[in-house]
Amino acid sequence: MSYDFANLLFGGPCNRRCPFCIGQQLPPRVNQNNLNRWPLTNIDLFVAEVLRHNVQQIVFTGTTTDPQLYRHEQRLLGWLRERLPGRSYSLHSNGALALRKLDAFHAYDKACISFPSFHSEIYARMMGSPHVPDLAELLRVSRIPIKVSCLINEHNYPEHEEFIDQCQQIGLQRLVLRSLAGETRRWNLLPGRTPIGDYRGNPVYQLGNMEVTVWNFHQSESTSLNLFADGTLGASYLLTQTPELRAG
Repeated sequence: MSYDFANLLFGGPCNRRCPFCIGQQLPPRVNQNNLNRWPLTNIDLFVAEVLRHNVQQIVFTGTTTDPQLYRHEQRLLGWLRERLPGRSYSLHSNGALALRKLDAFHAYDKACISFPSFHSEIYARMMGSPHVPDLAELLRVSRIPIKVSCLINEHNYPEHEEFIDQCQQIGLQRLVLRSLAGETRRWNLLPGRTPIGDYRGNPVYQLGNMEVTVWNFHQSESTSLNLFADGTLGASYLLTQTPELRAG
């Protein structure tokens, strides 16, 4: 089995309250608070599996929390780089702490920021907080590549064209427009445009200097290895379909 990437999943209190939080769809035991835990439960097994399968991408992300809330963020990055050299390390975050933790942010090789709107009212409906991170400033000061992942639903779909334009204006180079896993509605995104290619079964478009991918989780051909906060090691790209969680 080969994997596109390996996820380190953090659990615990969060600085956002997303109504569609993936962690709420998982067994409660999985979402243990590991924000102050050192070492992470089963981290040695995770490292062994990454080596065994030669996984090249390591991702810090979460089920119920944001990975930048992890107390030992930089320590863990350094520890992993010693044991898994030559890999690419990525942060998948809501970006709320990025500007305050720039040293930690810059310790990664790249970052993906979940960001649904520049408007506080819409952002609050989708993220549970009216405090919109300063994405333009983060792009300006960042020394690592940043991709934005924008969930599309009924709250921000009416403004999605404006959102795309604003992302271009602040200099974003990579944008992903995605639906929730299990979403049956189909949003009319980038009508009349022809993809320049695809990534893992999803169409990729070029809008000026910005690459835009329209992502469907169930259409995706991605594969991942996942270390959950309770130490469970799973191997399903769709976390809610992880057999190891049902077995527990």
